[in-house]
Amino acid sequence: MNLIKSALANLKGHKLRVAVTLLWIIMGITSVILVSSIGNGMKKEVADSVSKVNPNKTRISFEPTDSNMTNMSAFLQPFTNSDIEELSFVEGVEKIGPSKDDSNYNSTYYGEATFDKKTTSVEIAELKKDSKVKAMYGRNFSIEDENRKVVMITVQNATDLFSTPENALGKGISINDHIFEVIGVIDESSIIPEEDNNNNMLIPQVTPQEFTPITSYMPKKSLDALMSQYSYPSEIYGLDLIVSKGFDLFEVANNVCTKLQDLHPDISGSYTPEDPTEQTQALDSMVSNINLFITAITAISMFVGGVGVMNIMYVSVMERQREIGIRRAIGAKPRHIMLQFLTEAVFITVCGGILGIIIGFVVVNYASNYLPFKAIPNANSLFYAFIATVVTGVVFGIVPAFKASRLDPIKAIYK
Repeated sequence: MNLIKSALANLKGHKLRVAVTLLWIIMGITSVILVSSIGNGMKKEVADSVSKVNPNKTRISFEPTDSNMTNMSAFLQPFTNSDIEELSFVEGVEKIGPSKDDSNYNSTYYGEATFDKKTTSVEIAELKKDSKVKAMYGRNFSIEDENRKVVMITVQNATDLFSTPENALGKGISINDHIFEVIGVIDESSIIPEEDNNNNMLIPQVTPQEFTPITSYMPKKSLDALMSQYSYPSEIYGLDLIVSKGFDLFEVANNVCTKLQDLHPDISGSYTPEDPTEQTQALDSMVSNINLFITAITAISMFVGGVGVMNIMYVSVMERQREIGIRRAIGAKPRHIMLQFLTEAVFITVCGGILGIIIGFVVVNYASNYLPFKAIPNANSLFYAFIATVVTGVVFGIVPAFKASRLDPIKAIYK
C-alpha cells in the first residue's frame, strides 16, 4: 500500500510528463482492442455466411489462358445451354444451371409472352418489398400473391397483346409454357418518387427514354419457375452445381470440369470449381496482416510510452536522492529501493493500460454502429493488452530502479 501511495505522489509531481506517457500507452492499447475486435467480427460474419451456404453446392468458373481475355470470357462461350443438359447426366450431379451470382444474369428473365396468337417481348424481374413501383391499372401485389402465378406487365406489353391496358387485367398470358394472370399494368407514372428527410418529393433526373419502364414484375416463386433449365440467359459466365447426397463435392465438380473441357476442346483455358474455404482463408490472411501492422504500431506506441516512463523514473530518482539515502541509512536494502521504483513504473503503465481498455471498449461499441457487422472484443486481446502494459513498466522501469538501488547512502544524503 505504501508503494502505491508513493507511486501516486510521484504521478502528482510530474503531471504533464505522466499525461504524455499515458497518452501513448492508451493509444497502443486502444488500437489493439479495436482492431482485434473488428477482426473477430469479420471472422464471425464470414463464418456465419459460410455456414449458411449449401455444403453440397459450388460454382464452376472458367479462366482463359490469355489473361487479356479474362473480362471477355463470354465471347469465348465456355458455357452453353447444351452443356447444361450434358452435364446433368454426370454421376453425382443433382442440379446444375447458370450461376445466379453473375451480374449479367441478375435474376431477370428475357423471353416472349403470348395471348391468342399475339406475341410481345418481355423482361421480367422480381418485385422486391422495397420497390417503388405501383400499378397504374389494376392492383399491386399482395401477400396472397406470393404463391400464385401472377404478373404486372408494362403498358407496351399490354397494348401489344390486348390493344388497351384495361383489357389485360384478369387475363392469362403464356410465358415459357406457364400461364400467368395479369393483375396490374405499369408505366412511367408507376414509379413512386422518393422523399427526403423533410418529406419533399425527389423527382428522378432521367431522360424521357429512361422513364419508359421495360421491366415487368412477378413474385419470386413465379420468377424462379421461369428461371428453369430451359430459360437460360444468352451469355453464361459460370455454373452453379449442387451435388447429390453421398457424393464428394470436389470429385463431382472435377468430373464436371473434365466434361466441360471435353465439350470445348478448342477453347484455351481451364474450368475450376470454387472452394468455399478460400474466402475464409483469404479473410484470415487479411486479418493476420492487419494484426501484424497494428502490432507494429502498438509496439511503437508502447516503446514511446516506455521511454516516457523511464524518463519520469530517472527524474524521480534524481529528485529523491536524499529520500533514498535516508531510507538506506535506516536499514532499507537495495532490493527494497529497487522494488519501490519498479512498482511505480508498473503502476503508471497499468493505469494507462486500464484507461486504454476502457476507451477501447467505448470505441468498439461506437464503431459497431458504422460497420456492417458487430465488432467483437475477446478475452485474449484484453489479456495481451494488460500483459503488454506490465511488461512495458518492468522493462523500462528496471534501469532507473536499479540505479536508485545502487546509490551510495552517504553521497545521496548530502546531495
